[in-house]
Amino acid sequence: MKKTLILLFFFLATISNAQEVIPFKLGDDNRIYIKGLINQSDTLNLVFDLGANITVINKTKMEAKNVNIKFDTLVFNGGGNGASKESRSFNNLVTIGKQVYTGKDVLGISYPESEILDGLIGWNFFEDKIVEIDFESKELLVSDNLPDYYVRYSKTKLKFISGLPYIKTILSKGKKKVKIWSMLDSGYNSTLKVYYNTVIENKPLSEYQIIGESTGFGTDGTVVKSDYVLIPRIEIGGFEIYNMPADLVKTKVDSNIPALFGGNLLKRFHIILDFKNKEVYLMPNRNINSEF
Repeated sequence: MKKTLILLFFFLATISNAQEVIPFKLGDDNRIYIKGLINQSDTLNLVFDLGANITVINKTKMEAKNVNIKFDTLVFNGGGNGASKESRSFNNLVTIGKQVYTGKDVLGISYPESEILDGLIGWNFFEDKIVEIDFESKELLVSDNLPDYYVRYSKTKLKFISGLPYIKTILSKGKKKVKIWSMLDSGYNSTLKVYYNTVIENKPLSEYQIIGESTGFGTDGTVVKSDYVLIPRIEIGGFEIYNMPADLVKTKVDSNIPALFGGNLLKRFHIILDFKNKEVYLMPNRNINSEF
């Protein structure tokens, strides 16, 4: 790590000013699952997904979970594997924790039967709030103001590309460096995925050690293959991580996403998100040195 790990213990004794504390379960897939309702449905398992900017219902699970939604229109939904046409509903009630949120649009996507999520909540569900993700206590802390202890964290600018949050990233091998923008995507289960166009545009990426191959599947049935590589050093928010595996996409797909960080990396940090001021604060937690 670039910064001393003595910092790891600073936040353990802090007291949050959160207005709402939302417990979550960290799934085996490294995704954040919270309980919620949509239009007085049964309790739903919803992923808090920083890589989404809308609430989504899994249409495959709607009948089983008594979800009553009237879809009003069809829209194009862009993703890592391209765009697809999906149903959209206006003005729904969404209950998260003790709060009922009105006037929420919901996108309907038919995920495969094997997909366990009932839906997801995008980052902008809390766009006017400060959101902390505490992977140690398994809580989302939602408040109006930054906690006093934010000064102990490393601050990094957020850049919003197509309505989604990115941070600057540096991938290194020896003296060679590749600087890219990586989306914070808590809905992605792995560490880092670098998309095809970015791989092609940055030749040093082809020099990383290939340790395997991975295959991803889009909701539209698209199959995307990637080289699974080992990156000697990566810098995120002023911290360095060594020998991290990552996916370099080698299937050409119609996507404007340069790269994204997934849950297997994000879970190693305590994260404070200030969406209004486009800033994120990071602090390594006890998972920082756990195996990938």
